[in-house]
Amino acid sequence: MLPRKNLIQVTTGGERLIHWLLAVSCIILLITGLGLMFKAFEFLTLFLGGYKGMKLIHNYTGLVFTVSMVLSLIIWYREGAILKDYDIAWIKKGGGYLWKVKDLPEAGRFNAGQKIFFILVIVVGALMFITGIIMWFSLSFPHALVRLSYMLHALGVVTIGGALTSHIFLGTANPGSFQAMMHGYVTRGWVKLQHPRWLKEVEGHKSEAKK
Repeated sequence: MLPRKNLIQVTTGGERLIHWLLAVSCIILLITGLGLMFKAFEFLTLFLGGYKGMKLIHNYTGLVFTVSMVLSLIIWYREGAILKDYDIAWIKKGGGYLWKVKDLPEAGRFNAGQKIFFILVIVVGALMFITGIIMWFSLSFPHALVRLSYMLHALGVVTIGGALTSHIFLGTANPGSFQAMMHGYVTRGWVKLQHPRWLKEVEGHKSEAKK
């Protein structure tokens, strides 16, 4: 991580690229998916080349989402998908996102809330990909399986849509989080408050490197 004007780099350019590919493709999928599933949102077809055009956008965006999801899992698996003992303790304390909590367990590079969201995205995203493929090539699968896939896909929309809304709210309501994913640099005070365990690890590595 490189220092810049007394700031600490918490994300690399590659990490931010994958994050935004995942986020933007997810939003596009939700919007086009609503247009495909509910008559109340059929007006969206007027802006996206009709029903067929919107379906094509939805299907191929799903491939972009899946690729970015796999890349994000490769990049953040160790730090973002494995809950440690201190993460469990963090959850029991309620996190402290929206209110102050005494003796809050120190979070690593990602706190338990972020890890849970990441795991949810991976699990539900995998479900959406599998059911989406079955729906895309529905004539190649049993009718009962296709019908079940539509139901599971709709359930996935509700789940990931709600999770994404919460993620956006917490990311923008919590000062510093949005900057971390825009240009990657935040103040040391922010890192010390939000991810103290990770800060100690980073500064510990720097101290060892100087020896």
